[in-house]
Amino acid sequence: MTTTNIAEESVAAAVLEKLALFEAETLEVTPWLAESWEYIEPTVFQIKLKSGISFTNGEPFDATAAKFSLEAWAESPTMAQSASQIAGYSVDIVDDLTVTITTPNPVPTIPSLLGRYMYMVPPVYYAEVGPDEFGLAPIGTGPFIYESRRAAQDVTFVKNPDWWKGPHPIDTVVFRVMPEELSRVAALEAGEVDIAYYLSYSLASRLEGVDTATVYSVDGLRKFLSAFNAKMEGGEPLLDPNVRVALNHAVDLDGLVEFVFEGQATRLEGQYALPGEFGFSETLSSYGYDPDLARQMIADAGYPDGFSLTYAYTIGRYPKDKEVGEIISTYLQEVGIKVEQKPLEWGEFDKQRKEQTLGHIFQVGLLLIPDLNETFNYMAYGEEVRGGPMIDWNDDWWALFEESRSEVDPDKRAALYHQMLDIDHAEPYAIYLYGSKDFHAVSNRVQGFVARKDQALLLHDISLSS
Repeated sequence: MTTTNIAEESVAAAVLEKLALFEAETLEVTPWLAESWEYIEPTVFQIKLKSGISFTNGEPFDATAAKFSLEAWAESPTMAQSASQIAGYSVDIVDDLTVTITTPNPVPTIPSLLGRYMYMVPPVYYAEVGPDEFGLAPIGTGPFIYESRRAAQDVTFVKNPDWWKGPHPIDTVVFRVMPEELSRVAALEAGEVDIAYYLSYSLASRLEGVDTATVYSVDGLRKFLSAFNAKMEGGEPLLDPNVRVALNHAVDLDGLVEFVFEGQATRLEGQYALPGEFGFSETLSSYGYDPDLARQMIADAGYPDGFSLTYAYTIGRYPKDKEVGEIISTYLQEVGIKVEQKPLEWGEFDKQRKEQTLGHIFQVGLLLIPDLNETFNYMAYGEEVRGGPMIDWNDDWWALFEESRSEVDPDKRAALYHQMLDIDHAEPYAIYLYGSKDFHAVSNRVQGFVARKDQALLLHDISLSS
């Protein structure tokens, strides 16, 4: 099973486990179901598995299961973009507890991929029911066993008495579907839930000082931009990189962070990267808010009266997403752009995203592996980009990208990333916006909760006080 949705992943992680895990604070990738790993050759990655582990239906977790799971990952339609990072790979069984991943070229980021995407599944059951049915009734090696679900309401899990790390101290866990932040906070205040996950600062702050709950915060990995679609009818002005730079000058990022997020977000520094991500450039900075310069650049590009575009953004998908969309629209209008706003619920937004009909500018908020290889890979191969509606990059960028994917020396790879970011700064494919700060409100009877940068809710170390 694979998922890129954090809410779905948090639910799945109650049952399913991966070969690797990101440490909550350092983001270091460490073995989980794997015992150890190493590159035995530049193109051969060997994984040794922990012994004595079984899926809750009795199937053994062994090399056969690992090979099946690793191959199923690449076959998932939702994973096509991520799997392209190791396109053409093969998995071989060495012995009962050892597999190798062989790639056509060196791929230095395999451990990160193991920790982000690849759940281990029981091969017999998965093959019998198929991926869709498995997603509804998963079986794994994790601390809990799937029990039941009520569509659009909740999913219930019970303790796995045979979990390889020992039985979990909690007998039953229920994940409730509550899209509205206010509903999550109200349920926590009423004692109906123990964890209200992923809140905006304005709502989380109202719980600060409450005797029965604690607010946790962390600088998250999710980063936001407003992507350009020059290939949509009417998008010709966006073909000019000077126009795209001008639109970055049109948006007051500092004002956005202060006004909308009360300072609880991180301004992007002229790049789609956050401090702490491998490859972040210390030499780049934000374009700076300069509406007069933006108007002049747009006029110099041949649009003295501005031009029209459609801007699509989500409602209720991310904290303050509607407010961000409205404010950015206002900033663009102030420099002569006639903006047709297109606020959409996530389901319709995602549908139009896949159809490439969203708008000339559309909101993107991605949470990716903290190595810019995946960010670049998404921009190069994602359905929105090369061959899709975003700007095609220049040949120099593409050559640097291909070289970086096989560069195993970290310093050399970072240098290639920095050259790519320089191009992305001079010829932006988006208005680079902000990185999120994540807030979660937790009942004081919950012990061991950790706010993770990757937004995953892992129950491994959580318990309840009496």
